[in-house]
Amino acid sequence: MGDRNAYFRLRIKGDGTYIEMIPPEGNGSALEFAEMQDYLQLHGFIVDKYAIARAVNDADGKVCEVMIDPRVIAEVPESYKLDVADDKMSCTVRFYPPSVNGAALAKEEIIKDLRFKKITFGIKNDVIVSFFNDRHYCTDYVIAIGKEVRQGRDGSIDYNFNTNPNLKPTLNEDGTVDFFNLNLINSCKEGDVVAKLNPADLGDDGVDIFGAYVPPHEVKEPKFSFGHNLKISEDGLELISEINGNVMLIDDKVFVSNVYEVNDVDTSTGNIEYDGDVHVLGNVNAGFSVKASGNVEVRGVVEGAYVEAGGDIIIARGMNGMSKGKLVAGMNVVSKFIENSTIQAGGYVHSEAILHSDITSKGDVIVTGKKGFITGGCIRALGNVEAKIIGSTMGVDTDIQVGADPSIKLKAASMQQEIAETNKRLDSIKPVLVTLTLRMKKGDKLTPDQMRTIKQLSEEYKNLTEEVNRQLDEYDKYMDSVETNDIESVVKVSDCAYPGTRITISEVYTQLKTPAQRARFVKEGADIRIKGL
Repeated sequence: MGDRNAYFRLRIKGDGTYIEMIPPEGNGSALEFAEMQDYLQLHGFIVDKYAIARAVNDADGKVCEVMIDPRVIAEVPESYKLDVADDKMSCTVRFYPPSVNGAALAKEEIIKDLRFKKITFGIKNDVIVSFFNDRHYCTDYVIAIGKEVRQGRDGSIDYNFNTNPNLKPTLNEDGTVDFFNLNLINSCKEGDVVAKLNPADLGDDGVDIFGAYVPPHEVKEPKFSFGHNLKISEDGLELISEINGNVMLIDDKVFVSNVYEVNDVDTSTGNIEYDGDVHVLGNVNAGFSVKASGNVEVRGVVEGAYVEAGGDIIIARGMNGMSKGKLVAGMNVVSKFIENSTIQAGGYVHSEAILHSDITSKGDVIVTGKKGFITGGCIRALGNVEAKIIGSTMGVDTDIQVGADPSIKLKAASMQQEIAETNKRLDSIKPVLVTLTLRMKKGDKLTPDQMRTIKQLSEEYKNLTEEVNRQLDEYDKYMDSVETNDIESVVKVSDCAYPGTRITISEVYTQLKTPAQRARFVKEGADIRIKGL
């Protein structure tokens, strides 16, 4: 015995109209009362739900019937209900039997109705035929299926080099950082494929059952963005280096820079300015400068010099700025130690020790290794600051600021300083100008020099007033234009933070009066909380 859903049909007798209910066979579905109710209401009958339920229960899985109306109606023909899916990709039909002596449907009636409803694509004639060969009522027959859309996928670019700008140096087994084998710079050779483009798959149109084309979703088609020393292959799928050099990704743009190598930067080389990478095998001596559009790698030390790089600055043996040295990196700064120096980094700063230095980082400032201390100076970081020791037992003033863009703070502070200096000059001019003006109003005879002074001071006062108004307006516009959202940054110290340390997190600060060991400083509301690691 096959599976067959339960169904119902009308039986017209001499004393009225009855509903006959036939139970399911095999694994067929039980009768759906709501479906039967809709059918009977369509034919003008009101159903007693409880009477039908009792009849089905008493029948115990056998055919049963219930009178639904004392009227004797005309025989009801075989019928069906079409249901088109919301996406118009399929049409389902459910057939309902005729009354016991009602007329049967013909296949042509179904085909004609589909044509009338403009359903023209994907009609399943074999499914329709299967019903007329073996009628199953109250059963779904999918008689039309559209052609499904084949959705495409976005294109992508695979880079054949490290693109993680936050890759940190690794520690040796003894806890020190291997500054001589950092592997942070990606070398490439002429002819190397540095990136490969995977074209977007546009997908294929679908067709709904009404014959209308259904387009796939739009996809993104990536394009190579690159600088000098690179070319695209003939098929447009590969980005190839034209030189031996270093490859990097900055703001989704690929750059390959060639390398300029020197032993030391001193009187034998003079200052260096190069469109590419600079490798210094020895030292950069005090008073000299190195400027590179790419990376700068120094295998020795930097002493009181100025080093600027569009990419990373890596100093294997450290930097002693002698209170005049400065590093400016578009990306990261990695140096064994940093002492008496000014550092500006567009990425993170990583070192084993930082002493009496002014550090500005748009990433994290990480001080690890055997020493791992930050003592003196000021550290400003948009991200986190992590160190083994902060401050010193001698109570050296050490300023740690995190959670706000340091470049915004520095720019705002610089503008405020300019405004203060202009106001200071105004304040110095005003008393002299007022005194001489009052004397002139009283009728005192002023010397020609004093008259010239009044004229000069009046002109200067007017210009300075206009200047301070311009500066205030510029300051207001700058502060309105920048994003000042706080970042949930933390300060971590794995050993001890000593008194004399001031910690600021998004404009909320605390001054340590007692040591804090193995601590994590976090902002909670308007306070800074000290929590354990």
